[in-house]
Amino acid sequence: MCKNTDINKEFFDVIIRLKRQSHANIKLKDLYASELMGLRIIYKLKMMQDDNSIGVKTSDIGNYLFMKKSATSKMLNNLEDKGYINRLYDKKDRRVTYIDLTQKGIDLLDKHNDIMINYTNSMISRLGEEDTKTLVKLLNKLCNIMEDLDEN
Repeated sequence: MCKNTDINKEFFDVIIRLKRQSHANIKLKDLYASELMGLRIIYKLKMMQDDNSIGVKTSDIGNYLFMKKSATSKMLNNLEDKGYINRLYDKKDRRVTYIDLTQKGIDLLDKHNDIMINYTNSMISRLGEEDTKTLVKLLNKLCNIMEDLDEN
């Protein structure tokens, strides 16, 4: 067990810096990082469904993002107000709400993908291919450890 408090502090400081910097770099002018993540999750969950699906259940979005119902609802309200999503209701049970991306939402994700590809290419170029591969390997290892700790 690592008891070196200096390395613990440095580890958490760099994680916080990464999170803060990534949020600053992924933010678009009228969206919070959490809203952009919400759009990405809606898109991802929609792609995992069959073509006949009318949208993604609100509860699935919240569960995927580990958000409370109230926080999920607030995020979705903001996205709807900005024109990025539509709410659709189950004809058999109006308590069930589905979310689908509007064309404006799809266009925004396309724009953001281009931004992120350019940003990632710049980082890889500066870091170098070998260091990037090592970093990806270590980050995957860290994610696996974190997932394992969450299960215990």
